[in-house]
Amino acid sequence: MKRIRLFVFLLAGFTVLGWSLFNGAFSQTVLAQEPVPTATTTQTEVNPHETNDCLGCHSNPEMVGKFADGKTMSLYYDPKQHDGSVHIEGCRSCHDAQQTYPHNEPQTTSCEVCHAQMFGGTAQNTTVFEITAYEDQRAVGMEINKSCQKCHGEKFKEITDSEHTRILARGNRYAPICVDCHGSHNITSPNTPRTRIPEICSKCHMSVYTTYESSVHGAALEAESNPDVPTCENCHGSHKVTGPTDPNFRADSITLCGKCHSAKSLMGKYGISTDVFQTYLDDFHGRTVDFFRQARDSKITKATCYDCHGIHNIQAPSNELSSVYPDNLQKTCQQCHPDAGITFPQAWLSHYSPTWEETPALYAVTTFYKFFVPTLIGGFLVYIAIDARRRIADKLKKRSVKVKAESETKTGKQDEKV
Repeated sequence: MKRIRLFVFLLAGFTVLGWSLFNGAFSQTVLAQEPVPTATTTQTEVNPHETNDCLGCHSNPEMVGKFADGKTMSLYYDPKQHDGSVHIEGCRSCHDAQQTYPHNEPQTTSCEVCHAQMFGGTAQNTTVFEITAYEDQRAVGMEINKSCQKCHGEKFKEITDSEHTRILARGNRYAPICVDCHGSHNITSPNTPRTRIPEICSKCHMSVYTTYESSVHGAALEAESNPDVPTCENCHGSHKVTGPTDPNFRADSITLCGKCHSAKSLMGKYGISTDVFQTYLDDFHGRTVDFFRQARDSKITKATCYDCHGIHNIQAPSNELSSVYPDNLQKTCQQCHPDAGITFPQAWLSHYSPTWEETPALYAVTTFYKFFVPTLIGGFLVYIAIDARRRIADKLKKRSVKVKAESETKTGKQDEKV
C-alpha cells in the first residue's frame, strides 16, 4: 500500500514538473513570434546640451553639414583644439543658435542622423546634416561672430570705425570678422609668436605680405622674431584698422614712423640716429606736413616718410634696392620734382645736421645765423623798448608842462580879482 502511494506521489510530481517546462517553452516561442512594436518619436529624456555632451555627436570625424548651396563643412570637433586656448567656456557660450537640442533645424533633420529608424528611414548611421538654414559656411561664421560681442563689447566699439567694418557695410561678406583673425576653437594670443600677426593679415593681403617679408622690417621679424620692428598692427591698428583711404592717414604717418625713430634708446640699439625724424620736422617738407596734421587738414601734398622710403618695401639706405640709395635718389625726387636733375639730390643732407667736418661752409653759415638772427631780433626789441620809453616820457613831460601852465594861469586870474 505504501509503494502504491509513493508511486502516485512521484507520478503527480513529474506530471506537474513536465507541464511547467512545456508551458514555459511554449510561452517563449509565442513571444518570439510576436511583432516588434513600432518605435515612437518620443525624444529621450536625456538632453545632450544640458549634460554638455556635444561630443556625443560632434566627436565623429565623418560628421559633416550640407549647406543650402550644396557645399559641405566638417562638423567634427576635436577637444584638443582647445588646448592652450584663451577660451574655456562651454560650446553654448558662442553657439547661440544651438542652445537647444534638437537644434533649430526641423526635428527630422537633427535627430535622424543618429535615430534613422525612429523616423522610418532605412539609412544606418548617416553622418550628413542638411543645414539648409545657412546659405553657406560664411553665414555660420558671421552668426558666431555676433557672439563675441557678449564678452568683447569694447573691441566691438573700436571696430565700428574700422576700414574692415566699412567694407562689410558696403556688402562684402568676406571682409575680415573676428573668427577670420582669431580663429574659432583654437583661440590663442595673436602675437605669440610675433610672426603670426603678418601671417594672419596675409590671408587677405598676400601681395602686401610678400613685399613686407622682403623689407628691412619684415626680414628682421622673420629671421629673429625681432620685437622692435613694426608689424601690420603697429601702422594700421588691430581692431580700428586704418589705411590710405583714411583722410588723415597720410599726415598721421609721420607720427607712426616717429614713435620709433625718435626714441634714442631704441634707435641706439641699431646705430640709427634720432636726427632722422627731427631733421625732417625741421625742413620744409616736415614743417608743412606737421602743420597740416595739427590742423587736421587732409590736403597734404608735401613728402611724408613713405613717399621717399617706400611703404611695405622699406629697405636700409645702404641697400641698392632702397629708394633712397644714392643711385636711386634722383628718381625718387622726381616723383614730386619732375625737373630734378642729377645734382638735385646733393642739396639733401640725408637727415643729418651739418657738421664742421662734413660740410664746413654750411655749418659756418648755420652757426652764424644761429647767433645773428637772435641778436638781430633782440636788438630790434631793445631799440623798440628804448624808443617806446622815450616817447612815453616825452608825452608825460608835455602833459606835466601843460598842467603846470594851466595852474599858473588860473592862479594869476585869482590874484587879479583880489
